[in-house]
Amino acid sequence: MNKRLVGLATILLFACSASAQNWFKGSLDEALAKAKSENKKVLIDFFSGG
Repeated sequence: MNKRLVGLATILLFACSASAQNWFKGSLDEALAKAKSENKKVLIDFFSGG
């Protein structure tokens, strides 16, 4: 039971932090260039309808 609670709390934490992100809109090449210049990773959302 305790492991389930920790797992649920972790998922909720990531969900909340993901919704606070400023999503980049542009081409993949532009996203990769921006991520490289900021030393960040690229997350590709294949499911979003918006």
